[in-house]
Amino acid sequence: MGTLLILLTCVVGVIFAIAVATFYIGCLGATMAALNNGRIVWGSLSFFLPPLALLYGIRNRQQVGWSYGFMVKGGAVVAVMLLVAWGGLHLLPEPTHGQGDLMERLMPPPEQQ
Repeated sequence: MGTLLILLTCVVGVIFAIAVATFYIGCLGATMAALNNGRIVWGSLSFFLPPLALLYGIRNRQQVGWSYGFMVKGGAVVAVMLLVAWGGLHLLPEPTHGQGDLMERLMPPPEQQ
């Protein structure tokens, strides 16, 4: 069971890495489209801030071409995976022991006099 869990974690990690790479390839394509169309400021800023590349791609879908699909699909997969992980953390059971202060949990109780 432990090996299966490790393999599942590896597969999810690889899917996440591919989705992030797909998003960034799309952002790079939008940056190149901005620079090729004379939008020097958009191209320069979107190279360092990928959400600006997505904004440029939404505003100029015809100019960016294929990179718009890469940005949307890669970004959607990343967003879904992060939301599933966030939701999964909230479904974990709460521990019932050791609910006190950190020092109370670490230090033994003082002897009664």
